[in-house]
Amino acid sequence: MAEMRKCPECGVSVKVENLPAHYAKQHPRVEVPEEAHREAAQVVRTARAERTRAPVTVTRRGKVLIAAIAVVLAVVLLVIIVNPFRVGPTVGKEGPDFTLTSTTGASVTLSTLRGEPVLLEFMDVDCPHCQNEATNVLSSLYTAYGGRVHFLSVDVNFVPPDDTDARIEVFKTTYNTPWTYALDSARTVQTAYGVSSTPTTFILDRNGVITAILVGEQAGGYATYSNALDAALRV
Repeated sequence: MAEMRKCPECGVSVKVENLPAHYAKQHPRVEVPEEAHREAAQVVRTARAERTRAPVTVTRRGKVLIAAIAVVLAVVLLVIIVNPFRVGPTVGKEGPDFTLTSTTGASVTLSTLRGEPVLLEFMDVDCPHCQNEATNVLSSLYTAYGGRVHFLSVDVNFVPPDDTDARIEVFKTTYNTPWTYALDSARTVQTAYGVSSTPTTFILDRNGVITAILVGEQAGGYATYSNALDAALRV
């Protein structure tokens, strides 16, 4: 409860912290007593200290609001992960066919790879995440699955400088990823697959149907890719 004082001039009860302002408004010709200034300042300091020390209490309504916000954030996170609004083919759909020229000059058509699963990676030689995946996952994955799965990487050149067949070949050697690479210079394949970041990897079964889409560096590393390929091989 607020501490009150009677004004010595008019006898009106005034909050201690408001007494100097009362003098200024009601008794402008009277000098405010020094004691009134000190008491007002002390009350203000005490109130601030109590607010600082006071524990934060959450009302029932506040708890309901926090729970509602948590649910909304969870839904947003789920939408980001599942991405039902993504542009391009989704899991369960056939991967769009395309033909590109590989970095060694050969023609590469996706549909001709039917009969075995395909790991179709969209990458950029200057993308650090692609470099990490090549080093930490894909090179070893190719050693384990290269005899049963077609590996195909499509460079979409998101990150400058411009990619060339020669630069991609250097990437292959540097990161020990000796499978087929092709440069999507017109970005027609990237557009058909709705790829907006690298690395983005599609796992297709032996019939060309997409069984998994892996976007970005995978927290599960090698196991994530291995599980996806094992599932595609069982189809």
